[in-house]
Amino acid sequence: MASRDSRSRLDQLDTEVSEVTSLLRNNVEKVMDRGERLDSLQERSEDLHANSVRFNNSSRHLKRKMCCKNVKMTICLIVIVVVVIAAITLIILLSVKPWNHDKPHGNSTVHSPSHRFTVGDSG
Repeated sequence: MASRDSRSRLDQLDTEVSEVTSLLRNNVEKVMDRGERLDSLQERSEDLHANSVRFNNSSRHLKRKMCCKNVKMTICLIVIVVVVIAAITLIILLSVKPWNHDKPHGNSTVHSPSHRFTVGDSG
């Protein structure tokens, strides 16, 4: 009977060792899977960082480009406004002709007197 008890005890220990070994193998596999997932996550993190650096550089470049374009548009608008004002001023000056003093200009009713009166003159 003692050998049966020791045999049963050995079988029980063998079963426990098998269970522990199986648990350890599962744990090792889980740790290795976790390590692979961490490596994958690390790679994706590095890719994301590289993409963010590229995005930052390209956005800065685009910002400068748009700023220059905005300045060019502002300059163009200023030039157009100045040209329009100059054209309107030129048109007004050509129609009024302020340098021509002999003739009346426009609808003005001011006439230069042909006869001057002096004090004591009766007409």
